[in-house]
Formats: sequence, structure tokens, C-alpha cells
Amino acid sequence: MNPTISRRFARRTLPPGAAVFALLTAAGTAVAATFAAGVPVRVPDHPLGGEAACAALVAQQEARGSVNYPASEVEPYLAADPADPRHLVGSVQQDRWNDGGSNGLTTVVSRDGGVSWTPAAAQPRFSICAGAAAGSPGYFQRTTDPWVGFSADGRVVYSIADSFNADGPAFGGASAILVSRSLDGGDHWETPVTARLDTSTQVLNDKESVTADPLLPDRAYAVWDQLVSPQSHANPSAYNHAFTYRGPSYFSRTTDQGRTWSTGRIVFDPGQNDQTIGNQIVVPATGPGRGVLIDGFDLIANRGGACPFTHGGQHCHGSSTSTAAVIRSADGGTTWSGAIGIDTQEVASVTIAGHPVRSSDELPEFAVNPVNGHVYAVWQDSRFSASGAAKIAFAQSTDGGLTWGATIRADQSPGDTPAFVPQIHVTADGTIGLSYYDLQHATAAQPGLTDSFIAHCHAATSDCGNPANWAVNGQTRLTAASFDFTTAPDAGGYFLGDYSGLAGTSSFTAYFGVARPVAVSGVSDVFANHAG
Repeated sequence: MNPTISRRFARRTLPPGAAVFALLTAAGTAVAATFAAGVPVRVPDHPLGGEAACAALVAQQEARGSVNYPASEVEPYLAADPADPRHLVGSVQQDRWNDGGSNGLTTVVSRDGGVSWTPAAAQPRFSICAGAAAGSPGYFQRTTDPWVGFSADGRVVYSIADSFNADGPAFGGASAILVSRSLDGGDHWETPVTARLDTSTQVLNDKESVTADPLLPDRAYAVWDQLVSPQSHANPSAYNHAFTYRGPSYFSRTTDQGRTWSTGRIVFDPGQNDQTIGNQIVVPATGPGRGVLIDGFDLIANRGGACPFTHGGQHCHGSSTSTAAVIRSADGGTTWSGAIGIDTQEVASVTIAGHPVRSSDELPEFAVNPVNGHVYAVWQDSRFSASGAAKIAFAQSTDGGLTWGATIRADQSPGDTPAFVPQIHVTADGTIGLSYYDLQHATAAQPGLTDSFIAHCHAATSDCGNPANWAVNGQTRLTAASFDFTTAPDAGGYFLGDYSGLAGTSSFTAYFGVARPVAVSGVSDVFANHAG
């Protein structure tokens, strides 16, 4: 963070006694340091539906029983320019549907470190409501899963989407992985390029992400899973627990700064009955894994199928087992290793007054340390609470993803308070940040009161695999006031996203969804806040 910006956001929100901790300088002298958050800033939205084509489409979908949440924003993601830490680009689902996807993706830009935000002058055309013309790559009814990233030199911004139709049986129609690029820092976006298109209702391209290579400015990589239904009228909502489904990992890359993308191909297939989800590539820029592509995901093994692997004494068991896992490529994505298990996930769902919250549940998130090349994974897990409440598990690899240390708890939520929807990021000095929601301010009268927090393990700490080195720093509140999660869009559960945004070079910018009464435009809004 720019020092001027840091001073402007000096309000401290740490719990008493947690704001000050000892660091060691290179000379070994104890230094007092603070970790504080600023004032949350509402990020502007860009509701869709005013154009005739979009209004007609929304009316058609609603007539079929779908519920739209106009002016809602969910599932935000954020990226920082490696050439200018004050330059941020965020993306979010705009106008969410209850049964999948949104009307479009809204992109916003900040050039002052997150103090102010401006919607892109020309948004990515990933859907009909976002302005895609008939016959163009983005001519789809809905789009979802926003993700953005900068090229290593900061000259290109990538935005990726999973766009699809929802007017047929099974998965509803054609689906595509689309990538748009901006050459002016996120203000204007080019016509998307198709990384993969499938027209069968029995196939759904799902849960994609894009990662720019930190060492090669011309290269970026996209990964996702593809769900394959056994029959044209199968129920897609049951895929996690239906043994006849399968879900391999797909990969595409650009070597010309996003002008073209290779046709997506399978790089890991767990076999019939099993699937991956939440694929995300990280690339260490230093250390033993320098330049290696590491794709992390949740590997779901269902009863009746062969266990894809065992690792460290972990075995598939019960009707369905989720394992945080990675595959590696040392040749830019041409060839890939088999799956390397991190740990079996004790999947922890969240409910509020008996109603499900659609949180990240089984989805891990990944980050890489720019100082030493360590790779980190986090996910919701029930093992750390006597009641089985969701807490945030953390695991690290010091050898480029080949082996992984013990799983620890990293969140700092009190007691059995659920902590959920984790996001992880590492600043340029090696400080690890972990953002999440928790319900510590909920009451019997208002069980949905929720806040966003960030915990951290400082760069001066020698071992972030030791839970004490997280606990010493406490947690920092990012929200100025609690919001009521029960007012969020209901998409198979109260929903603000399967993930949120966290970025920054010298400090952290958290980019997260909130519901009413903090949300003022629609049932959900996006806010940003600094911490560091």
C-alpha cells in the first residue's frame, strides 16, 4: 500500500491486545508493528436489464420459474497490478439467479489503492444482458464464476467467465469458457475468446479460473472442471453425490497475451464416479518450484468408484470424500503429474437458523509466497470444533507442491463460531493474509448477523505452519457494521459467493459481498477495505 493511503486508513479494529506484536528486523531488534483496517468503501454496481433483449430474456426465465435478484452482486474477485500496487481490478456476478449464474459480470477499476472505484467504461460481453450480439462468443443467457488477473508486466488484464444457457434439460444447454482481455487497465474489454465450447445438455464447463504467469508476460493459463451427466434428463443439482457423474480437469493457455487461447483439454481425469472442482493454478516465481504450474482443486471420490490415490495414510471412505489436491506441470502445461494429496477435507457446511448457507464448503483456495516460493492451501473444515462448526484449515508446501505439511487451523474466530468462505493472499514481503466471514455477532433474535475478518501470519514469522504464529496476531474486522446474511440471495442456500477477493502488494485489499442492511442497492453489494 502507498504510505499516504496507509495513513488515511489508520482506524484500528483489532481486538484489545491483538494489534501490537513483536517483529524482528534483520539486526534482530524487537520492533512494534500494527495491523489495522481502514473504512469500508462501497464498490459501485452496474445492474443489467434495461436493454430490450435482456428484459425479454429475464421475463422468459422468470416465466419458467427462475428467480432473479436485480441489482445484486455476489462472488467478487480482485487482482492487483504487479507494476502499480495502487491499480486494482475487480469482477463480480451481477443480478444473480436462484438456480445458477447471473445476467452478467461487472468489472470495476481503482487507481488509488481502493479509495475509489469506477465501473469499466466497456464491460466484458460474456452474456446477452452484458451486450453480446447474436453469433458472438458471449451470446449466452447467463454467466458466472468471475476471475481476473494481470500479466506479469501489468500490460494486460484477463477476465474469465463460465457462460451458459439455461433453457433445456439436464445442464440446460451449451456452455463455454470465455476469456476477455483489457489493454487499458480494465476500462475497456475486447470481444471474448472461446477457450472451450460444448453444446450438449449433458456437459457443463464449470468453476474456472485464470492465472497469468509471473515469469512470462505473454503467458496465462485457464483451468476448470467439466461435469458430465450420464443422461440428458439427469438432475444436475445432484452431481456431487451421484456416482455416475464424472468431472475431469481442463486446461487452456495463451502464449500471445490473450489474443488466442488453446482449445481446452483434459489434464487430469479422476475416472468414472469421481470429479474435481475449484481448479486454480499458482506459479512460484522463486524457490524449488520456480516456474512450475501447480493446479489445486478439491478431488471428490464417490462410493463405488476407485479411490484416485492414497497419500499419507489418507483413504477414501464413506459415500463421498473430498481431498484437497494438486497436479503439477514443469513444461508450461504440456504434461502433468498425477494427483498429489494435501489432506482429506472434513467438509463443514454452514447453516443459519436451520437454513443452509451456500459457502465455499468443499472448495479450497490457493496462493504462493513471492519471497520463498512456498505454496498455501486453505479450506473450510470441521475438525477444529467440538460441535463440527466450520473453521479454516491451512496447509503449506515448501517444495513446490510435491509434499505438504500438517494441516492447522488459521482463522481466529472465537469458540464454535463458524468461519467460512476463506480467501488467501500473500504480499510482496511474504505476509500471508486470510479473509473470511464469521457469525460471532449473531444473536438469538438476529442469527444471521455476519462480519468479514482478516487474520495474518507476518513475514517476520519463521513458520506459518505453526498455529501459534497466527493466533498471536488475532483477527481484524473488515466490516464497520454487521450485515444480515439471511437477506442475501438464496441460490441453494443464502449466497454471497463461493469465494471472495483478496489482493495487494504492500498491504491487503479485501473485496467482499455483504447483504442488507449494509447493502443499499439490491439485496447484496460489494465492499472493499484495506488491512495492513
